[in-house]
Amino acid sequence: MRHLRLFATIFISAASLLLGSQPSWSQQAEPDATKQRPLALIYRGPAGCDGCSETVAEVLKGSRYDFRIEYVGPKDKPINADTLSRATLYIQPGGGDDVEAAAKDIGQDSVAAVRSFVQKGGRYLGICMGAYLAGSPGFELIEGSLDSYVGRPGSLVKDDKDTVTPVIWRDKKRWVYYQDGNILPKKGATVLAVYPNHDIAAAVYSFGKGRVGLVGPHPEADQSWYDEFDLKDPDGLDTDLALDLLDTTMK
Repeated sequence: MRHLRLFATIFISAASLLLGSQPSWSQQAEPDATKQRPLALIYRGPAGCDGCSETVAEVLKGSRYDFRIEYVGPKDKPINADTLSRATLYIQPGGGDDVEAAAKDIGQDSVAAVRSFVQKGGRYLGICMGAYLAGSPGFELIEGSLDSYVGRPGSLVKDDKDTVTPVIWRDKKRWVYYQDGNILPKKGATVLAVYPNHDIAAAVYSFGKGRVGLVGPHPEADQSWYDEFDLKDPDGLDTDLALDLLDTTMK
């Protein structure tokens, strides 16, 4: 038996030399799993609020798309055509209260790159400030500039303090985290949610070959957001609404 094993070893070694170090067919056929997963880029920087980018990332991890997630911005990857060419989705999270300053923080070249990305078929998801920036000044993915829901006729929100407000999301009343979020235009809207006064709170639009998902409130907010301002959501966290917006945008 020892001789047979020795002969087999010599035969296999010789075959290996003749064939070289080529991988097996199963190895060759095995795809790079990382490259097959869609890439989501999330803005992180001065045009966004602290922790907002990471909160959105946690929502994406619970989605059905198995995204690879990368942050883009001044201290992360650059927002340019090369970075965006690898992506399926670009997300602009919540931020401050100055849309013009936020657009300048992102930078003219980066704004143009994102606009081109969506026009060619990319997906854009904008939350609160990210929705404001979908208009002008900003990425100009929808026409005009957006107004705040605060103080609108019939609005239940009278100031820009962090609060919880009801919306009608797909014909069902839900309470969501809100801080000076916008109302969205009717033109071209696939409406997901309206405020009680029937202003649009969440919708998806087309731009070129791409799609643009926007929301004024913050359905992505986690429990820490509520705890910070001693707020309570009567029907619990709204991650399912954030995922609904994501799904509709990704279609």
